[in-house]
Amino acid sequence: MARFLPALMVVLIVGNLLTILGLTTNLAPVIARLFLIGGPTLTVLAAVSIVVIVLKAKRG
Repeated sequence: MARFLPALMVVLIVGNLLTILGLTTNLAPVIARLFLIGGPTLTVLAAVSIVVIVLKAKRG
């Protein structure tokens, strides 16, 4: 499971980037909405996955 950590960290960065782009750029409303929904979703899923993997590694 620990081998997924680098990929999850990249997903975390991409999620934050999408959120920032959705908030700060003047995109079409549909694309901005997609960024503002997808960005935080990616960020939260990646963060939760990282925490679960780290906690599993500490226990086992």
